[in-house]
Amino acid sequence: MKRLCDVVHAALGRALVVLVTVMALTVAWQVSSRLLARLCLTMDWPVLIQPSRWTEELAGFQLSWVALLGAAWVLREGAHPGLDLVYRQLGPGLRRSADALGASLIALFSVVVLVYGGLRLVFMTQQLGQRTAALDWPMAAVYSVVPVAGALLTLFALESLLRALRTPAEGHP
Repeated sequence: MKRLCDVVHAALGRALVVLVTVMALTVAWQVSSRLLARLCLTMDWPVLIQPSRWTEELAGFQLSWVALLGAAWVLREGAHPGLDLVYRQLGPGLRRSADALGASLIALFSVVVLVYGGLRLVFMTQQLGQRTAALDWPMAAVYSVVPVAGALLTLFALESLLRALRTPAEGHP
């Protein structure tokens, strides 16, 4: 399981780098096209460029994808915020239990809300034929990140749960 999670985590990290880079370029183009259009109007030049209309919608979708997929990546890194002050006061046995409980709750939430609910959302928007306003993309494609992120969160939470259960209890080798 660790090897699978290592491969998925590495691929997810690379995908997030690409996604954030493209998002930065999208926002840069959005700002640039607005400024160039305003400059043309201010200087009484013929409008050479129109402000980009699709970039705001695309940047919003990219931000959603980065947030959901980034949550899975951060979970595997062990960098989610937590109550360290309380956690550090626990003994090894209680830490192990807290780790197992936390991983179980994350897996449960991910399966029920993100995977199951996300798949229902994708299928519903597909059946309704909903499309995005500016890009005219199927909303099902945009929403598909929800069950994908849920599956990744579940995978990484199960890995964390197995690691917590395999950790020896206090006083045992």
